[in-house]
Amino acid sequence: MRGSSIAGTPAQFATLQAAADFLGNGAIEVNMYEREILDLVRRSSPVLQRINKVPATGHPHRYFEQTAIATAAFTDPRTIAPTPTSPTRVERSAMIKALTNQTNFSLFDVDVTRMQGNFASLEAKDIQDIVNSILLLQASNIWSGNDTSLSTPTTIQYVGLLTQITLQSTIAPGASIVDGLKAQVAAMVANVTYAVRPSVIVVNPILGDYLDREAKAGNVTMATVEVVPGVTVPAINTQAGPLPIIPEPFVPTSSGAAYGFSAPAAGNKNYYAVILSESQVEMPFVHNGDGNPNPRIFQLGLLANLLGQYVGIQFSAIIAKAPSYAHAVVAVQRP
Repeated sequence: MRGSSIAGTPAQFATLQAAADFLGNGAIEVNMYEREILDLVRRSSPVLQRINKVPATGHPHRYFEQTAIATAAFTDPRTIAPTPTSPTRVERSAMIKALTNQTNFSLFDVDVTRMQGNFASLEAKDIQDIVNSILLLQASNIWSGNDTSLSTPTTIQYVGLLTQITLQSTIAPGASIVDGLKAQVAAMVANVTYAVRPSVIVVNPILGDYLDREAKAGNVTMATVEVVPGVTVPAINTQAGPLPIIPEPFVPTSSGAAYGFSAPAAGNKNYYAVILSESQVEMPFVHNGDGNPNPRIFQLGLLANLLGQYVGIQFSAIIAKAPSYAHAVVAVQRP
């Protein structure tokens, strides 16, 4: 039902029909609810928990990458004539991005909920979920953020890892997923210029299922590794040692050309496996001096209409250092 307008804003009234569940001789049944709210909403990401978070050096966050050392050479032992060389170092930078969320609480509705006492912790839960929502945005954006440059931003999102990492390979339909992943890890470890040590393979859960089926059919034994407290995943043996296979629902899939990969054949998708050297993945963040890497909550007080306003904010970025050799993305083409 629509009420009258005050100061140009139409008043909204909920239409409720008060009724007992049952009226009968010696019985009146009224509406009652369980005190626990069914809540299976995703609020965390094991990969996000493993990423190294470091205070930003500023805006932008800056660091140096050494790409080569001074070059040695053979010389005549009786006529020593060395040629002077120098190491190669490159300056890198990444702009910090802002993530935010806001919730407004009606004074009246909060008071009624407190008075009833059925959902006493609901306000605190909703405030905590402001933080959780920022973490979820991070968890998805670290892979698929649509910015294209760390130093000269084109959008307000992250530059996703699938965009940053330029070392790529493809496993065609019918080819072995296990062999393809192991071959890519071996190629990374065989790099004579850089000491690359991959530590984890992150996959879309559907790709993880394809991998499990192949391992089962081929009698491939996989170890198990605890990646975060309470989360155990399979691991495959590679030239870098056993690498855990972490299923991450935020790793996207694509049926067309994306992230530098061509479109798969009709009826297939590109399922991405991201091989990371986690020591070279960082999330620089800006804090208020306390070193806390988590999102912050601000209570802005009551507004003119007595709404309580809570705002969550975090300033951060995601960086895959050495994106052309320390990490790799493998596109597995499957239905």
